[in-house]
Amino acid sequence: MSVEKQKSLKLNMALNAIRGILSVLFPLITFPYVSRILGVENIGKYNYANSIIGYFLLLSGLGIGGYAIRDGSAFRDDKAELNRFANEMFTINMFSTAISYVLLIAAALAFSGLKAYWVLLFILSFQIILKTISVDWIYSIYEDYLYITIRGIALQVFSLVLLFCFVHTAEDLNLYALITVLANAGSSLFNYIHARKYVNIGFSRTIHWKQHMRPIMVLFAMSLTVTIYVNSDVTVLGILCGDKAVGLYSVSTKIYAIVKNLLSTILVVSIPRLSAQFGTGRLSEFRETAKDIYNTLITAMLPAITGIILLAKPIVLLISGPEYEEAWSSLAILGVALFMCMAAWFWGQCILVPMKREDEVFKVTLISAALNLTLNLILIPKWQENAAALTTLLAEGTTLLWSIIRGKKMSGISGEWKTYLKVAAGCVSIVIINAVTRRVFLDNTVYVLVTVALSVVTYAVIEILVRNEAIYSLMNEIRNRKTRE
Repeated sequence: MSVEKQKSLKLNMALNAIRGILSVLFPLITFPYVSRILGVENIGKYNYANSIIGYFLLLSGLGIGGYAIRDGSAFRDDKAELNRFANEMFTINMFSTAISYVLLIAAALAFSGLKAYWVLLFILSFQIILKTISVDWIYSIYEDYLYITIRGIALQVFSLVLLFCFVHTAEDLNLYALITVLANAGSSLFNYIHARKYVNIGFSRTIHWKQHMRPIMVLFAMSLTVTIYVNSDVTVLGILCGDKAVGLYSVSTKIYAIVKNLLSTILVVSIPRLSAQFGTGRLSEFRETAKDIYNTLITAMLPAITGIILLAKPIVLLISGPEYEEAWSSLAILGVALFMCMAAWFWGQCILVPMKREDEVFKVTLISAALNLTLNLILIPKWQENAAALTTLLAEGTTLLWSIIRGKKMSGISGEWKTYLKVAAGCVSIVIINAVTRRVFLDNTVYVLVTVALSVVTYAVIEILVRNEAIYSLMNEIRNRKTRE
């Protein structure tokens, strides 16, 4: 029986959603504690150093992960072929990791501005090698999200215990950095060992450089440009405005990233399936799967964005305290940017990349990165973290406009306007609930919790009443699984 028959796409979405929810709960528990213990300056230092490591982490990964998932999915039932392919990918990845470390050391020695961050950079740099040996792309190829979910739960609980045991004062910044490395990449050794269930990972003496490097480098260039306009906000803020501005913006981006990561679980699990369907010529299945995923994304995304915009200030106060209150305006701007980001990701990574049109995505990503970096340099000195959020919105909007035009033209897929209308009805209820609870509940914590709880329940009921296909599809999947069991 093929892997695709064994795995349910909806089940994979549910498992990845659980992992996404945990990735939400973990920061919701840790970040309020850490932001108060370390203070805005130390949070700024940590995020600035992490933004620097982000460039070298990207360099070590090249575009191997995306390429391996896309091309490896086409022959995931042929173990001998996949084993050869996986070993070539791992070997190339180790070469790029070595180059990344050499360049990181050179940069740390060459730029005097990084001297104050040497210890943080050293600790956070362990993410580079750990990410390489994690071979996450193997689990995506085989859609083994159950293992990833269980592993994620165990590691996050362990990291949470370490955090509360060892991080107690502002002087514990380096310990916090070490714990975050364990939380984000500490599972890599387990991944490497467990991957033997599917392939025997090791070095390959024979590498088809010509076959692999062009698509890998195109995907790398795409990732590089994305990283530039994601990380350049923090990097430019740190250089021009200092650690405090980075600390304020870090609160906004942390909340933004939490919601983004949760929503991305809908898309991540779909890429191997879409790649396999397109790669084997099942175009009608490809289009139907893509439409189902897009409707599910819209159903989950729009109410989340509505909530972020309405609750921006109380969420910042709840999570980080009065010291970070100024961050609410940049968070509201990022809430709008979230729609641009996730929709662009769907049309780019879920449609154009599986269709092997990564060159189209690269073009617009390059344009967006240049636009973002240019606007950062112009606007950040005046408006600081709000400018960083605005430039992100404009860059994501540019990417979305291009991706949706090219994606529709090449795939023949169109959005379901009925879904937008049904979701809009549910979002109106969230606005009404917020208007009422804001006047009834004076305590900020109670106000946020009651508003979120009532909004989730009311939104779900309305979507069921208006017969949102994404909701009914999920309900049918659960019902069918219970029947089979």
